Order: sequence, then structure tokens, then C-alpha cells
Amino acid sequence: MKLKSFMYIMLLLALSMVIVACSNDKEEADKSKEEDKTETTDTEKEDNAEVEEGGELQVAVPAQPPTLDVVTTTATAARDISQHIYEALVTYNSKLEVEPMLAESYDISEDGKTVTFHLREGIKFHNGDDLTADDVVASMERWQGLSSSAKTFIDGTTYEATDAKTVVAHIVKPSVLDMFIFADMTQFAAIMPKSIIDAASADGVDEYIGTGPYKFEEWKQDQYIHLTKYSDFISRTEAPDGLSGEKKAISSDIFFNFLTDPSTRVAGLMSAEYDVATAIPQDNVKLLDSNDDLKTKIVPSSLLVAMFNNKVGAFTDKKMRQAVNAAINVEDVLISAYSNEEFFVKDHALVKDKESGWYTDEGSEEYNSFDPEKAKELLKEAGYNGEEIVLLTIREYESFYNSAVVIQQQLEAVGINLKLDVRDAASALELTKDENAWDIWIDEFAFRPLPVQQLFLNPEYMGWPNSPALADINDKILYAPTLEAAQEFSPDFHKIFWDEVTTVKLGNNSNVTGMQEGMEGYQFISGPILWNVSSSK
Repeated sequence: MKLKSFMYIMLLLALSMVIVACSNDKEEADKSKEEDKTETTDTEKEDNAEVEEGGELQVAVPAQPPTLDVVTTTATAARDISQHIYEALVTYNSKLEVEPMLAESYDISEDGKTVTFHLREGIKFHNGDDLTADDVVASMERWQGLSSSAKTFIDGTTYEATDAKTVVAHIVKPSVLDMFIFADMTQFAAIMPKSIIDAASADGVDEYIGTGPYKFEEWKQDQYIHLTKYSDFISRTEAPDGLSGEKKAISSDIFFNFLTDPSTRVAGLMSAEYDVATAIPQDNVKLLDSNDDLKTKIVPSSLLVAMFNNKVGAFTDKKMRQAVNAAINVEDVLISAYSNEEFFVKDHALVKDKESGWYTDEGSEEYNSFDPEKAKELLKEAGYNGEEIVLLTIREYESFYNSAVVIQQQLEAVGINLKLDVRDAASALELTKDENAWDIWIDEFAFRPLPVQQLFLNPEYMGWPNSPALADINDKILYAPTLEAAQEFSPDFHKIFWDEVTTVKLGNNSNVTGMQEGMEGYQFISGPILWNVSSSK
């Protein structure tokens, strides 16, 4: 790390704030530059740029993961780092379409009950062992038993090695979602050596060994995780596209530095201590863009939601959930979370954009209805009598905490006795598993190809949204004969979602990453992608 003194960092911040304050007259002249700095991908390099290979890539991230055994956790911090270590049989491209990864190809039987994965040749794990079908079967069986999505959507699936390079998945009840579940990046189906899986305890694997472009080197608790280039990595040859295609480990080392304070991440960028910093607060974008040595990437990334505990407590009553929805002024929440409308979209639908075949106007009337009097009436109908409601949140992600503070004020305004329980990310995620520890939880979820794929709809996931009406419409979508036929149920699905309101969708947001001006090749899909990233300076 290129360490700078505290006073120097503070001076840089002060000077940068002066620059921003004096930049109003300059904004129009700099408009084209700002547009260049907010592209969603940066895979094309300038013809005259010299790519530096080797060296360190210093990355500032907001949270330390609970583990790198990504199969066992839904933590975003674990996924963001682990996707550089592990690979799955299939993955997503930038359009959230399924593409082969460790599978050279795959075949789906006419009845959909078998998916045959043909493994790529010559792939080795980080410990030097050859990838075989036995490793894949062991990995997929473990994933099948631990992943909430796998247990919910492809329950009963078994895996068979028919030869050293062929694995067959036997699916009990095929659906339009099956390949998307195999490719999903939350608790993703990371392929590991069978020997590592066999030695795993109830707490997880003892070694982090995959086939990806980087291998695990060191974890210095509360400071950083260090990954090193895997010299025997064999990449696919297709053009890089999201998580699919070519992966080139240009930097020899990647350090993921844990910095929970966003101002420290910003200061570290400005002092050139860090090459890349994720989860930059949106109100810091102009500050960074005013610096010729820095740039930002703004990418539509996820949904902000308020999840209810549907299993225990006050929110087992639908009228209580509806009351909270009526009490929330979405615009105030989103402004607090994301600074201004440049970084969020108010939208009721559980899809990325209106061009999606899943988009519908159904449910829009219940979204952001903001009717405090209706909320009070619903509370009365539910028999609410001032019982304490616990809103669990964390500070590592500012959008979570800021949203929670505003929601607390709005719910108290209609008479809800709300306690804000602020924890560190690791302990909060552990608490979410305890049905008696919380009532509301704020979170962000990456866009999924199918809206029914969202974890907050999964009865196996935190919140335990056990709604027969949602389950029925989900089945109609899943077992439709084609994807197009499934999309015809989207209006009914959204109508039921907003009636049952097992979760309140608050809006869509954009992720902001800051980086040094010379950084090229950065992409963001289900987290930052740091292979193919180079410096032209």
C-alpha cells in the first residue's frame, strides 16, 4: 500500500471540496468528461494505451466477509471476493443470459429432466489437481443441500458422473428457471476439489481452493484478503462479457482492504492508496469526478427492499405489513439512501427495466402510496397495541443505515414503537437467521433474470415469506411451457406481491465505483469484476 499521512489526506479532501464548490460554471464544459466516467463497462482500451501486467491491485471494500466458502453464505462481501477464486459450471453474461464456464457445453433433454454438462479439458485446481466429474458431483451435491435457491427451485436434483468429464443433473420437476439457478451468483455453485469437500466440517471448508484466475493467499482479519494470480489458469477464449468469456489475471496480486467508513475509502482513492473503491456514496461522485486523476463508474445494480419477518411476531399479520407499506414515503427513503434521483429509480416492478418482458403496471398503485391515515387504520384493524418492533441494520453500507433511519421516523409517525438495532455486518447477518431477533431488515438484491428468482421471495431465506398465494403464482410461472408463456403471468404475480407485501420494494439503485483514471476493463455484474482490469498509466 502507498501510505499517506492523515493530514495530507484531510488536506486533499478539503481542496477537493473547494474545487467542487467552485465548479458550477465549469460543469457544462466538463459534461462530456463526466459522461465518459459513468459508462457501465470499460472493456475497450485506447489504441495507444500501454497495459501494465503484474503489480498489485489495491481495492477498498466496505465489509469483511464472514467466510469465503461462498456456498454457505448469502453475504455480498463473500460473493464479491469469491467469484475471483471459484468458478461454476455456467454463469451469467452482462445481459443475465446463461453461458458455459467450467462446462465446455451442456445439453438439455427434450423433457427437461436431464442436463448434461461436458467439462472443459485441462482445467486444474489451485492445488494442482485436475478437475474431474467426481469433483463436480461432490460440489453440486453440497451446493444442492446448502443453497436456499437450489432447495426451493430444483429440490431433489441429483448429480451423476457418467465419465471423467461428463456430469448429468437429474431434475425431478423441470422448470423455466433451472439453468438460471445453476448460474445464480448468490450462494453460487462453486466447484471445489472433492477432497476439500470431504474434509469440510459443519462450519465449512478448511481451504479455499477453486479453478479461477486468482487463488487465495492470505486473510488478515479486519484488514484485508490477499489473492494472487493463478499461473496455471486456463481461460475461456470468448470475448469478456459480464462473468462469462475470457478472464485474464493482469494484476499479480489483489488486496481487498476492509474499510467500513466510506469517507476513508474516498480519501484513500484521492491519495492513490487504493486503485479501486466500491460502494462509494453517491454524494461523493462530483468530488471524485472533479479530480483529473480519478473516474467513477455508475451501474444500475440492485433493488432496495425492506424485508419483514413473516414467521414470528407482528408481521405474520398481513395488515401490519400493509400498514408499514402505507406509512413509507419512498422518495424520502431513496433520497436519504442515494443522495439524488441520478442514482435511483422509483419503480414498483421486480425487474431491471421497462424493456423486460416481465415488466407490468400491476402493483403500481400500492407502491409508494404513502397514506399515514390508512396506515393508522390498518394498525388498528391488526390490533397493534404498541409492541416493540425491531429494525435491524448495519453501518457498513450507508444506504442500509440511512434508509433505516428514515423508515424509523416514518413508522414512529404513525404510532409504531420501533427500535433501531445497529450491528456490524457479520453479527447482523448471523442475527437474521434467528427468527426471534428482528422484525424488519433493509437490504439490496442484485437484479435477477426472472423476478421469482429473488431471494426475498424464497420461503427458505431470511424473512420466511410463506404465502400460499405467492407460491401458487410462482408455480404457474416456473412450470409454464416456455419463457414467453411464463411472462404472461407477470401481472398476476406483481398484483399478488403487492397485496401480500411480504417485502416492501423501495426502488432501484445504481452502484458507484471509484478508481484511478488509468484503470481499464472494469465491469460490474453481481459485484465488481477485477480480472481483465489493467492500468494504462
